[in-house]
Amino acid sequence: MTARIDGATSCIGLVAADPEAAAKDAAAFLQSRGFTARVVADFEPGLPIAFVLSDAMHGTVINFRKHLVHMPRPQKV
Repeated sequence: MTARIDGATSCIGLVAADPEAAAKDAAAFLQSRGFTARVVADFEPGLPIAFVLSDAMHGTVINFRKHLVHMPRPQKV
């Protein structure tokens, strides 16, 4: 599963009202500073989480997610 996020071993998590839009803005900012950056928005289907992968932070990704109170409730098993 970590292959989709380039094998990152750490993550900076930030709360955003619109995670995908915030991730796209962050990627655009990094690109404007000369870094590569891409957004992975469908890492976990059904969860409002978007990741930014960039060569600005080797081994680390940024994830944008909704506040915990706005996340889907876990399904009972």
